[in-house]
Amino acid sequence: MTVRRDDDLDRAAVWHAFVLAAHLLEAALERQSQRDGNISHGHFKLLVLLSAAENQTLGLKALAGMLRFSPSRVSHTLNVLERQGLVIRGRVPTGRRAYEATLTYQGRLLVVRVLRAQRAEIRDVLFDSLGAADTAALGKISARVIEVLDQAGT
Repeated sequence: MTVRRDDDLDRAAVWHAFVLAAHLLEAALERQSQRDGNISHGHFKLLVLLSAAENQTLGLKALAGMLRFSPSRVSHTLNVLERQGLVIRGRVPTGRRAYEATLTYQGRLLVVRVLRAQRAEIRDVLFDSLGAADTAALGKISARVIEVLDQAGT
């Protein structure tokens, strides 16, 4: 009898562990973002992308694509972040009917504060517990997961 891949208990156990690990990491990041920045982790991700961008500015379409958010979700998120003084939104300078978002000084301060706490409480603790070889393996596996999901369009 041939075991189908979906019946493989080892693969199923790894899948369940992976899904739970992703959930627990996201939950820890959500708690930490709320505590240290009074911001949801979903909103914080957008700020992090802006902080890493040239001139700390990205087009709304690019933000939606990077985060796999719908355009309306990006717009709603930016409305909240604008009211908090963390981003400003405006038309792209080329005159197209497109908009872009720019991280404000207050937004940059928030990103630095939350990332500093995230590093100390979550990232470094996790990596220190893994060790160098497992951290390198996690990086390689994560890159492959991103590649596969990008190719699948999810």
